[in-house]
Amino acid sequence: MRRTWKTAALTLAGVLVLSGCGSNGGTNSGTSGGDSPQETSGSQETTAAKQGNAGSEKEPVTLSLWADFVTPERTRYVETMVADYMAAHPEVKIEVTPLPDSADDKIMTAYEAGQGPDIFLSSGPDITSHINGEYVIPLDEYFENWDQKELILPAAVETVRQYDVTGNNRLYYIPNGISFTVLWVRSDWLKDTNSSVDTWDHLFEAVENMTDKANNRYGIAIRGGKGGAKFLERQMYAYSGILSKFDENGKCTINDPKNVEFVERYLGLYGTCTAEGDLNYGWTELAAAFDSGSAGMIIHNLGSASNHMDAFDGDQSKFEAIGMPLNDQGTSVNLMIQPGGMTISSTCRNPQAAFDFIAYMTTGEPVSQYCQQWGVVPVDQEILENAAWIDEQPWYEASAEKLLDENTLFYNQYSWLPGHDDIYGDMDTASQYVMTGEMTAQEMLDEWADYLQDCYDSYFHK
Repeated sequence: MRRTWKTAALTLAGVLVLSGCGSNGGTNSGTSGGDSPQETSGSQETTAAKQGNAGSEKEPVTLSLWADFVTPERTRYVETMVADYMAAHPEVKIEVTPLPDSADDKIMTAYEAGQGPDIFLSSGPDITSHINGEYVIPLDEYFENWDQKELILPAAVETVRQYDVTGNNRLYYIPNGISFTVLWVRSDWLKDTNSSVDTWDHLFEAVENMTDKANNRYGIAIRGGKGGAKFLERQMYAYSGILSKFDENGKCTINDPKNVEFVERYLGLYGTCTAEGDLNYGWTELAAAFDSGSAGMIIHNLGSASNHMDAFDGDQSKFEAIGMPLNDQGTSVNLMIQPGGMTISSTCRNPQAAFDFIAYMTTGEPVSQYCQQWGVVPVDQEILENAAWIDEQPWYEASAEKLLDENTLFYNQYSWLPGHDDIYGDMDTASQYVMTGEMTAQEMLDEWADYLQDCYDSYFHK
């Protein structure tokens, strides 16, 4: 069934490029004058490529590989894949260093000392710091010459390009697996109330239909406490269909009228179609509401699948993961949570050999196993279409179909913008004020937009 979407998926890159035009233009204007980081990066790439000529001649090559967020099981996976690769490529030796925690601190310290690894396998690299520090090289030339580049989901490639703060839209790492936001819904409740969540209007109707306050049953649980603003943001952009946090003129879109409309409708459900306790719900309470049968819907990601499986004793007829509903424009807009992937350090003496290994790890069975270990969705389209383990887990199958659907788009969050994340805590509190009627949605989003606009202007017009 997923194969029918392959042609549509290949057109997605063009759509995403259009959504990113404004940000690229802003970045170019922002980096004019002063130092030119893109020129420095280019010279590094050339130097590294020259140093890597020995690797392309099949001379003995030793590469260091560091991997972050690695459990014992993940360490075994990495070591197995490396052993298999070295068996097929006896001229290459790869030395593995697992980083179970504090990976960002450790790798930045190593980079600053000029002792970083040749290859970094990350579950979500702080790529902007690595680019700004000139610690990694752009991989565009290697990627373009790769005969399997068409396998990689265009949307994932374009998302990775958005992290190039130099404004050149370069590809600094090759993505392997992604995560994004889904609706976890009680399938049986939808069926019993003859409801659906295919569009946002239908979702709001379903919330009302599934609410039975007399029996302590609510159509949705809202994350009003810590972390709620991050998910509220994703939902409002899904509702409005806007594809960038800043428009082509560099103006913040977070207080766009359609986003305001969504916040009014969504937070307006509090106390009517939600429990009173939602005001302070964090993730733990949100999951408990869904798993205990008091809420018919929550918004999270695929990482909570095992919790729900345990809560419902594996009965998959009771719950399912559904992508963001269609908005008025007929699109399903999501945030592609920063993809994991692999970078090549600027100190690497054999970048071609390093890229060859990255290519191996990013496609086929290695990436299929990686995604199962890390609990993410693969970006290799053949795996998305054909892997048996995806078919066996409905939430992965639904996610794969959504990713391969031409109507699924992703908005540019600008999460790398300095200071970007510092506002979320204040917005968690502001959303509570909106829920209790002490602040309007317009006031909340205006405050949010003003803050982000300052961050944008400080970066691009410094």
